[in-house]
Amino acid sequence: MRKYTIDEIVEIYEKSGKLMYDATLSGDYKTNNREGKRLTKIYKIFEADFEFGCQCIDKLIESNNVVIKTEAAAYCLSLEYNIDYAVSILQEIANNSENGIFGFNAEMILKEWRKNGYLKIYITK
Repeated sequence: MRKYTIDEIVEIYEKSGKLMYDATLSGDYKTNNREGKRLTKIYKIFEADFEFGCQCIDKLIESNNVVIKTEAAAYCLSLEYNIDYAVSILQEIANNSENGIFGFNAEMILKEWRKNGYLKIYITK
């Protein structure tokens, strides 16, 4: 597995987050799915190296891109890291009507986490 720096991770997320934001608004599910798979591979690195993952998440959650911010907060819930802050971020996103579909996504993440008591980022086969 390739080793990344925190800055490289942030750069990947900024690129993918922009693509996913635009793809969501335009209905381009293929691009959205492709970028989502790319980010899931990186999330698996976070699972394998919790300390590195948390350092990356701390940078990602401060992004101005609502997609990246939502992903980072979801990762916190999944990794059981900085949960209170993650919940507040997701609630803020969900409660801001300007976020539209992205606010709905944040709301569904919170709903799923509260219902199950945990959050899965991907499904294993």
